[in-house]
Amino acid sequence: MTKNENQRLCGGTFFTLLLQARKPRNGVREHFKGQSDGFSETNTLIGLIKVVVPDYTEPTRSMKGTFKEVTFNYKACNISKSVYLPFVDPAVVSAFDTRVKTEYNKALAAMSDFVADFIVFGTSTKKDECLVKALLELIDADDTIDDTQVFYMNENGTTTTKADLRDLSEISLQPFLLGIWHFIVINRKDNTIGKETYNAWCPSRGGATREYKATLGCTIKRQIKVSSCAEIIEEDNWSGVSNNDSSEEFDDKYSEPEPEETFTNTTNQIVNNPIVFNQYGSNNIQVGNIETLTINNK
Repeated sequence: MTKNENQRLCGGTFFTLLLQARKPRNGVREHFKGQSDGFSETNTLIGLIKVVVPDYTEPTRSMKGTFKEVTFNYKACNISKSVYLPFVDPAVVSAFDTRVKTEYNKALAAMSDFVADFIVFGTSTKKDECLVKALLELIDADDTIDDTQVFYMNENGTTTTKADLRDLSEISLQPFLLGIWHFIVINRKDNTIGKETYNAWCPSRGGATREYKATLGCTIKRQIKVSSCAEIIEEDNWSGVSNNDSSEEFDDKYSEPEPEETFTNTTNQIVNNPIVFNQYGSNNIQVGNIETLTINNK
């Protein structure tokens, strides 16, 4: 994609890129043995929500199917809000904004938990580096983000502008992701602005599970060292829990609905003036169609 192809940073596109750096899922054999890994898309979204709302109440087993649908539609930028998504609640947004700006260590601790639970870091696959470069390219290509826009993505809670991102050669992963996620929650309440971007990255497969086909990040040729932020020392005790301590396990199997419903042709038989027989007593005679009926009583 080029800069003119309407690339947009929003919750859905951010989530899509995070999933490319997600820890590996269990294989089919482990799945049939009932061994869960906790890295499903729905569990990952729950973890991301908990960065914003640490005491978020997770969906119960009875809500499993609905939440899987919500997860897909959020990722695909089809929806911005749901009873399961708190991102448009003014109180939630305000509390998260205040925490990032005045209690940065707490917000950073929550994102650090998320990264530890779900994101591959420091391996030979360099998925963390690919994630960083993909996000840098997306932010740079999004012409709705001004060069003066600030992101709270430094370990000490200070900001970096979009223009400054073009020259960075070392990035601390957890603050980097927190700064972008904070920008999205505060400034990108309309998640549907990323729909065109998502469709270009993950083309429709006629209802089958979509696959990420983009090569975002390849245009960045400079070396970028991705590091992990230093151990966080908080003045106040962090009362959050690990994002992946989920009581319910979700899988990623979700069939995308077809754009249009398919109807099967059926033939319905309609009988006009149906004959209804009511019989009483014995020695009765049933007669179908009668033009004239004469009864002689003798």
